[in-house]
Amino acid sequence: MGALNRQCAGTTREGRRCTVSVRGAQEFCYLHDPSRTEERRRSASRAGRAKGNKEVADLKEEIKTVITDVKSGDLGRNDAAVMIQGYRALKDFIALERQVKETDELAAEIEELKREYGAA
Repeated sequence: MGALNRQCAGTTREGRRCTVSVRGAQEFCYLHDPSRTEERRRSASRAGRAKGNKEVADLKEEIKTVITDVKSGDLGRNDAAVMIQGYRALKDFIALERQVKETDELAAEIEELKREYGAA
């Protein structure tokens, strides 16, 4: 590649060289630029919270609908109880998904720190 377009000097999670092109004096793409680590972390955190908040808000609305339907007599108590159990399971999976994502993010940050300090 020419002087204006070079390949990113970063390494993928699989250990391969990044294939993204960088311009000018840049050495790394956005995903591998060490000076943008904190920016990437904040962006990922906001994205994760936004998705989770929507899922939680959706569950709350559905549960409110179930409660309203039981009160009005449009839905039987037994059916409502089974539905609420399903919502509890979904809530647990949302929490688990968040924990896994946070753990993966921390592991990636630790690996990046190891690379920066030559401990890997």
